[in-house]
Amino acid sequence: MKCYQLWLLLFAFRLLGVLLIQTWFVPDEVYQSTEVAHRAVFGTGHLTWEWTHALRSPLHPAVIAALYKPIQWLELDSQVVIAKLPRIFHAFVFSFGDYAFYLLSRRLLLSVDAAFYSFVTYLSSWFIFYCAPRTLSNSLETALTIIALLWYPFFSNRMRSKVWPYITIGVLTIVIRPTAALLWVVFGVAHLMRHPKPVNLIFSTVLPAALPVLLMSVLVDSLCYARVTSSLWNFLSFNVLEGGSAHFGVHPWYWYFTEGLPSVLTLQLVPIMFGLFSTWRPTLLPLAASAFYVLFHTLLPHKEQRFLLPIIPLLCLYAGPFFSARRSTLRRGFLFLMIGVNIIIALYCGLRHQIGPYNAADSVIALAAKKSRNVSVAALMPCYSIPGHSYFHNEVANIRMLDCSPHLGNGVGNDEAEEFHREPLMFVDKHWNEIRWNTYILMYEKMYLELADWMTRFHYAVCDRVFHADLPVSERQDHYIVVLCKNWLSTS
Repeated sequence: MKCYQLWLLLFAFRLLGVLLIQTWFVPDEVYQSTEVAHRAVFGTGHLTWEWTHALRSPLHPAVIAALYKPIQWLELDSQVVIAKLPRIFHAFVFSFGDYAFYLLSRRLLLSVDAAFYSFVTYLSSWFIFYCAPRTLSNSLETALTIIALLWYPFFSNRMRSKVWPYITIGVLTIVIRPTAALLWVVFGVAHLMRHPKPVNLIFSTVLPAALPVLLMSVLVDSLCYARVTSSLWNFLSFNVLEGGSAHFGVHPWYWYFTEGLPSVLTLQLVPIMFGLFSTWRPTLLPLAASAFYVLFHTLLPHKEQRFLLPIIPLLCLYAGPFFSARRSTLRRGFLFLMIGVNIIIALYCGLRHQIGPYNAADSVIALAAKKSRNVSVAALMPCYSIPGHSYFHNEVANIRMLDCSPHLGNGVGNDEAEEFHREPLMFVDKHWNEIRWNTYILMYEKMYLELADWMTRFHYAVCDRVFHADLPVSERQDHYIVVLCKNWLSTS
């Protein structure tokens, strides 16, 4: 098979992900990417508190804005195009990461057979399939990391003459996702230690390859935030030095070992662990980088599955020797089991688990299409639980969500979500003049049952009830989301 044919197949595979991944995952998929881009191009979009404090690089949203702009000029900006185009772009980029993994496995593994099975292990990962088309900075970080490693000199006896691309792309991943530095510091130090002239390497290659990207980052940040600043430094300072990541939730130090890694790797853990002891295993440098990455993350209070995404390809490199060293029957049986389990998880998580926010949004869009005037939506739900203007586009004029901005430097206080879920009736009474004029109100069913009388009093009735999840991931969620419609004829 020719190179371009393999890439086309990989791109088609990632486009399949665009079609099959229809569920909600994390707010950053919208509010740190497409929502920011939508605001820049179309003038509507919610900016989270991180953008006030310059904690995020505008580079990722700028790329999406560059996709939106010609669509706006051509007047092709339908709701479907605006919602799907960024995902298609991320699938496109990730397909190059897929192809890079194929080349990398062929280069690092001593057996063609082992390289093939590492590639299959990687492609069958449910979590990569689940995240690849999503507009997450983690997805770009993962794809760019694999691509950059194509230029990395893994073998000291075969030092590559052209290594600047891995440095440039690697620094770019750090700008997009600062925690990527945890991977690149390991690869970078290993490169310097094995190089015969490390000081010369720093001044002749590292600095010329890295500084332009860093300077560009500061320039873009300063233009975006209208002051001289660096989102890279601000992010690291807030989340690492100040422990600010605790605002997003606190997990025990061992969470990645008991829940994180087992949940994202599932059966891939078996061939990876056994492959580490194989004589056909590749260099242990990807493992060392992954281990350092995870161990450092255990020290941070906030932990998420998606933070593990960039190390999954690195670990899958070790799975190939396990399969190639086993008898064909055993190998075939476990391979089919691994692929089957991952397909089931991918389909369930992509088509059913946490589909409520998009179901509710689609319901509002369908209902709004029947109205001639501008409509507004209030989401009385945990913070950033529904897609924003970058999904609704022109179908909704205003979106009212609960404010979750942390009280930085202002002492301890409760955000709106905390206030609402602690005393829902008191909250809606306090904010009744903001809430009662919205065309639609979205909330989880159990919260609606507590506020049903209040909603009736202000002429809201349930016009739709959509499925969310079989297993809600927090106490504030429920199995269903209700869509409440305002009866304007009854409004006094």
